[in-house]
Amino acid sequence: MSTASYSSEGGAWSTPIPAAVCERVSFDAEDSFTDPLGSSPESTCSLFAGMGIYGTSPDTPLRPFFPDPARVRPESKPQPISAVLPSASASAASTAAPADTSPVEPSLLLMSLPTLLGCCEMLGHHMEDRSDIARQQDPQLLREVQSGSVSELRDASQRPLFVVAPLDVLVTRDAATGSNQFHIIEINGTGISGLTNMADEAVEHVLQSFSDLAAHMTQSDVLVLVASSGQETYPPVSRTLHEKMLYVEALKRGFEATGRPVHITNMTRLEKRPESMPPSGPTVVLGYMKQFRANFMMDGPTGRLMLFGRQVHAAINDRFVLNTCYQFDHRLDLNAFRGYNAGYAAGADKGVAYELYNQFFGSEELGAHFTCMAPAINFRRARTRTELISTIQAWLQCSTKPAVIKPQGTGCGHGIEFFFGNSSSSSSSSSSSSSSWADTAAKVDRALHSVASNYNLQCGGLPYTVCEYLDTATIDATAATGGAAAATAAAATAAATAAGAACSLHSNKVGHKFELRIVVYRCGSELRAFPSIAKVAREAFDPHNPDNKKSLINNITTSAKETAQSGQEFLLPLCNPGTLSLLGISRGELAELCAACTRFMRFVVDQVQDNPGLFGLPAANPEYERR
Repeated sequence: MSTASYSSEGGAWSTPIPAAVCERVSFDAEDSFTDPLGSSPESTCSLFAGMGIYGTSPDTPLRPFFPDPARVRPESKPQPISAVLPSASASAASTAAPADTSPVEPSLLLMSLPTLLGCCEMLGHHMEDRSDIARQQDPQLLREVQSGSVSELRDASQRPLFVVAPLDVLVTRDAATGSNQFHIIEINGTGISGLTNMADEAVEHVLQSFSDLAAHMTQSDVLVLVASSGQETYPPVSRTLHEKMLYVEALKRGFEATGRPVHITNMTRLEKRPESMPPSGPTVVLGYMKQFRANFMMDGPTGRLMLFGRQVHAAINDRFVLNTCYQFDHRLDLNAFRGYNAGYAAGADKGVAYELYNQFFGSEELGAHFTCMAPAINFRRARTRTELISTIQAWLQCSTKPAVIKPQGTGCGHGIEFFFGNSSSSSSSSSSSSSSWADTAAKVDRALHSVASNYNLQCGGLPYTVCEYLDTATIDATAATGGAAAATAAAATAAATAAGAACSLHSNKVGHKFELRIVVYRCGSELRAFPSIAKVAREAFDPHNPDNKKSLINNITTSAKETAQSGQEFLLPLCNPGTLSLLGISRGELAELCAACTRFMRFVVDQVQDNPGLFGLPAANPEYERR
C-alpha cells in the first residue's frame, strides 16, 4: 500500500498496480487488507499526504481507495516481475547520480489529513469551485500590472500587521471623454471570500503569510480562531468555506515549523461536545462568526476573551474582530487578544477607511498624483439613530447628490440603504416635511433591524457612515470600446475584437452596474495587487427606478443565494483582456489603479504603527510599534 497513493483530484493511483498483482488479490476476503482505512502511519502518509482543496462537498463522488475488481480486465496478461521492477540501467543511473532526497515542502494548496478531520463537521454542504475563474486570469497581463505596482513595507516589523485585503472599487465614467475614475469603497480584510479566484501563486503567497503568523504567536497555549461569514443569510452556510480551511492548514504548518504540534477543531463539534476542546497546547478553531460570538465570555477583571474555558489570543477576519470588540463594549484587553489584519477597524468600518482614503489621496505628498483616483470621498458619521436620520435629512436638503448609508461590521449588503430624495422633501409645508422625516426614519429603522437580527448586534451597525451616492458605470457595448484606448491601430482592433467577443459571451450582463475587486496581499516584505474579479449586479440598472438594491448592490453571496445560482454567474475574471474591454477599462488604467491600491495599503499599515488610536488599538502594544 505504501508504494501507491491515491489522488483525490485526479481520481487515479499515482503508481499503477500491475495486473498480475491485481489478479492475485481477493477483494471479497475480509482479511485481504489489515489496514483498509489507511490508519497506520505509513499508509496515512501515502494516502492522505495531500487532499485537494476542491471536491470537498458530499455531492462530489470519490473513487474507492482500492482498485474496483469490476474494473480489472480478466483478459489482462500477467506481467513478468521484470516489468514491475526498475531496470538495471535505471538502477545504474540512479547509483551514478543519486536523486536529491532533501524534503520538499508540499504546496499550501493541499490539505493534510489532520486539517481535514479537524474541520470535517463544517463541510455539510456544496462548495463552489472557482478554479475556472482562476484559469481565465491572464498571466502576461498580471505581470504587466504587478511590475509597476509593488510597494515595499517600511521594515520587517510591519510584516505581522497585514496579510490580505480585497479592496472593492467603484468606477465612474466621464460621458464626454470616456475616461474612468476609481473610488475605493471598502477595504475588507482577511475574511475574503473568493480567495481562489486568483492564480495559485498569489493564493500561496497569502497562505504563506498566514503560516508566518505562527512565529509571532509565542504563547504556549495559544488559541487562534479562523472565522467565516455565511450564517447571516439563508441558507446559513458559506460556499467558500474550504478557503478558510486553507487558512487553518497554513497556520498548522506554521506552528509545526516552530516545533509546536497543533490541535485542529471546529465550532460545530465544540457546540455539540464542549468537553472536546483541547485543554492545552496551540489550537486552531474553524467556525462561523455567529457560532463563535454565541459562545464567547469575557473575564471581567482581566478583559480576556474566553471560549469554552480557554483564553482566545488571536482571530482572523477583520469584521469578526471588530464586532467582537463591540459585543463587549470595547472592554477587551487588546494586548491579550489580537486581530489579523491589525488594522481590522479600517477593513470593517467604512468611516475609518474613508478617513484614511481622504488623508492619502488628498495629499500631494502621498497619493494625489494618482490621477485615476477620486481625490476624496464625501462622507459623514452618525453614532445614534436620531443623528443618522438628521444627517440624511440635512444631506438631501443641502446637496443635489443622493445619499447612501453604510453600517460597520456587516456584509452581503445588509444595512445599506439609498436615499434619492423626492419632490416633497423641498416643500415648505409641515405635512410634507413630516412625511419626508417619516420615510427616512422607516428606512433607517429597516437598516438597523436588518443588522441587529442578522448579526446579533444590538447597536444595529452604529456608528453608520453617510456618504455620497455614485452614479457608476454600467456594462454596455459603447463603453467596451471607449475606455479601452489603445496606442496603435492594431491594438485598437484587437481590443475591439475582444470587446465584441466578451459582449457576445456576456450579453445578459449588458446594462448592469459593476464594481472591481483588487486584492492587495503581502508577499514577504512586499505588497502586491491582483486584479481579481468584477462583481456584477444581478439586475440591469433602470434610471427611472434607481432605488432598486438588486441593481445597485454588487454582492456575489447575496445574489447567488437569493437566485439559487452559482456565484460565478455574477462575476468576471478581471485580469483578463476580454473583461477589461467589456468594462471599458484600459490596461494602463488598471495598472495605475493597482499601483494606487498597494501604495494606499502601505499607508494604512504605516498608520497602524504611527497612529494606532485611529484603529482603536492600544498605543502600548509592542507589536504595533515601529522598530
